[in-house]
Amino acid sequence: MRLLRFCRPYAIGLLGGCVATLATTAWPQPSLSELDLRVTEADIAPQVRVRDYQNRTVEEFSVNNNVYMVRITPAAGAPYYLVDTDGSGNMEWNRGRPGFDLQVPQWALLSW
Repeated sequence: MRLLRFCRPYAIGLLGGCVATLATTAWPQPSLSELDLRVTEADIAPQVRVRDYQNRTVEEFSVNNNVYMVRITPAAGAPYYLVDTDGSGNMEWNRGRPGFDLQVPQWALLSW
């Protein structure tokens, strides 16, 4: 019994010192070279939403819910593309307003 009363303050002091040392120790932070920052194919694979109409098929390509391209395939004729140039996700039509660039349809000349 005496031994326990004698050792208890030393054990508490030793434990408190260890906790204080661990609290003040600066743990090394991982550097960017240690982190895995590779982009996988699943991160950049586009999601395609297809809408069928009577005279055309509209395909919306998006990544992270941001539409970046729309492919319109008419019933008769070659498909054409609308591309979001400013990253807003909206395909703007600014016809007839001065100071705005017109977003014209784009056709694919070569594809492989």
